[in-house]
Amino acid sequence: MKRILSLAICILIATTHFAQSFDRQIDEIVVTGSNGAVGRNLQPYTVSTVTAAQIESTGKGQLLSALSGTVPGLFVTERNILGFGISNGGAGGIKIRGVGGSPTNAVLMMVDGQPQFAGIFSHHVADFYTTEYVERVEVLRGPGSVLYGSNAMGGVINVITKESAREGCFTTLSTEYGSYNTWRSSATNMSRVGKFSSLVSLAYDRTDGTEENFDFNQKSLYAKVGYDISREWSVRADYSLTGSIGNDPIYARLDNPSATDIYHQNITRGEASLSFANNYGGMNGNVRTYYSYGNHYVDDPRHFHSLDDRFGIIAYENIALWNGANGTVGFDFDTYTGEIPVSGGNGHTQGSLATIRRKSITEYSPYIAMSQSLLRGRMILNGGLRMANSDRFGTEWVPQCGVVLHPGGEWMIKGSFAKGYRNPSFKELYLYRMANADLSPEQMTNCEITVGKSFSGVANVELMAFCSDGDNLIQVVDMKNRNTGSFVNKGVEFSASAQAAESLSLRASYSYLHTSLDDLVAAPKNQFYVAVQWLPLSGLTVDASLKAVDGLYVSPEERSEDFMLLGAKISYIALRKADKSRLLELFTTFDNITDCSYTINRGYKMPGFTFSLGTKLHI
Repeated sequence: MKRILSLAICILIATTHFAQSFDRQIDEIVVTGSNGAVGRNLQPYTVSTVTAAQIESTGKGQLLSALSGTVPGLFVTERNILGFGISNGGAGGIKIRGVGGSPTNAVLMMVDGQPQFAGIFSHHVADFYTTEYVERVEVLRGPGSVLYGSNAMGGVINVITKESAREGCFTTLSTEYGSYNTWRSSATNMSRVGKFSSLVSLAYDRTDGTEENFDFNQKSLYAKVGYDISREWSVRADYSLTGSIGNDPIYARLDNPSATDIYHQNITRGEASLSFANNYGGMNGNVRTYYSYGNHYVDDPRHFHSLDDRFGIIAYENIALWNGANGTVGFDFDTYTGEIPVSGGNGHTQGSLATIRRKSITEYSPYIAMSQSLLRGRMILNGGLRMANSDRFGTEWVPQCGVVLHPGGEWMIKGSFAKGYRNPSFKELYLYRMANADLSPEQMTNCEITVGKSFSGVANVELMAFCSDGDNLIQVVDMKNRNTGSFVNKGVEFSASAQAAESLSLRASYSYLHTSLDDLVAAPKNQFYVAVQWLPLSGLTVDASLKAVDGLYVSPEERSEDFMLLGAKISYIALRKADKSRLLELFTTFDNITDCSYTINRGYKMPGFTFSLGTKLHI
């Protein structure tokens, strides 16, 4: 561990040093945490941005694998070279600052601001998110419940999809083959003709897995069309569909080493939405209606079948109120349902605790947020309040407030207080012996302070400290779900980026977490990440990354894990078009170069050294 910390300190100091030599100023524009495009340093809440180029540089095809570790305090569980799975033994669990739940129902996944979670267990399905159509990902570290409601208690991951900005039709064909007979392929088309735009992405991924009968394959579709009705109004519609099939020979052996059962999963999820956006300069907003559904079959080894769906409306308007003041007024409505007609091979019967007839919950919540710039922009005050209403859980008042200071010399100081909440899931209310229909929402408050410095160039350094206090958590006591749990998580997070030379850039982050819980999985005590990009020759790009984890609790049997992972990706533009843009790219990726042995999910040993070769054709 001392070696990891020493390496982290040296690289972070070097990053800070490099940052002092350049002349350009950058303030990232984000939408998460405000519902409108604002400079990241103008809001008091902590939002990290991972661009499409940074995601691509990791060589990962599954979005959550690419994000894990790249954002301070964010950790994602994994179990195989490809495929997270669901149910028993499933991975893809997310923790932000140690908060996320198991399965993940306290960190909210969104796509273009639309909430994503399956109705019965109230968690996302990790295999649903691929990288082909992603423009960037914004990660709100800390509660986001004022703007986004339930499940945003610990944070938000907002996937922003690509928009067709250039006139014409552009297609990218990608294929990649590597270790464990793993094959990834995709075709993505982006078009714009006048006021009309479209994006269509198809992908197919498959692998034999790290051992026999641990195979996985997935087909996915994402399509989006848009039309600019006028200078002020535009309309967008999108549809996504993902189907995955996987086998798991490991879970059955965890408690019975002689077991030969193979768990089988067949998962289908789809989503559709229609939105109207307006922009009148001093006033802009959006109204979106959406519908999502899931159909899940799991044989473990007895048959399990669940269905869920969710219908919702999201509406908000951002308004310039007076000099230096901006406000947001919004309203969310959603109703989600779920049923389990078969469990353990048995159909639903009256009084069964393993199956449920279709249940529903309806939520409707108005909210307001406001910011006021003072002292010629040197101080920005921010606050918000949501009245979260539910036909099942009553009314919850959710506040947040914060301040940003710009004292000069490109320094930035900000602090915030926010409350988050999570409504109980159908599983906790109605399923299995532990079910308790009288549960109430979980709650968390978070305080944080950040000090940042921009070095008159393409560089930023930030140091942040936080304290999160969770209460009313749902735990099993005397074989019954009860609101008796609590926790206190404290920590420090550091991030830095610098353009060390014209052809060399560097990103680094470190996070430390102290928790009052003794058995908190997927929440490493120390986490360090550094990524370097080098362009030694025209058309040649070398990306390298180092990820170090210390104090990762896995299980009572395996206790904690410490590991360091070294990865690299080499890309070369072999052919260019007449306008000098890319035509044909060749690339190779290397993961876990040192062949480190480690485990994240109990019993699932992660792959050692792996590699792949691939091509991208841009037409």
